[in-house]
Amino acid sequence: MPERLRPAEEAFTAQAERVAAARRVVLSCLPVGRVDPAPVPVGLDVLADELAAVAAELPAWRTPEVETHWERCRASLDEALAAVPAAHRVAATSSELEELLGAVEDVVEPLGHAWGEAERRWRALRVRS
Repeated sequence: MPERLRPAEEAFTAQAERVAAARRVVLSCLPVGRVDPAPVPVGLDVLADELAAVAAELPAWRTPEVETHWERCRASLDEALAAVPAAHRVAATSSELEELLGAVEDVVEPLGHAWGEAERRWRALRVRS
């Protein structure tokens, strides 16, 4: 990575890991298998808190080289956070896996694509030595 982009890339990587971990937390709350998971609303709260924290730190990796991807990641955080209240309502009124999965997917789906594309863009910026 060019030296001038290293701090921004490191900030992106740390934030992307936090987003991925938050997605895993909420997905681990879905009632599958024999083990009773944590309640879905708890996972949604963890995810919302983590996404809000990442959103506050997002400017740390905003550079012209990744501006489009930065905008998409910012929008994905907004979209995911906006979907949390509806997912909470579904979790409070349904124990049907299909309904819970759909509600949780509405929250986590926007994150995967945007952050994955941004990661690929950062990798493309690496210079071979």
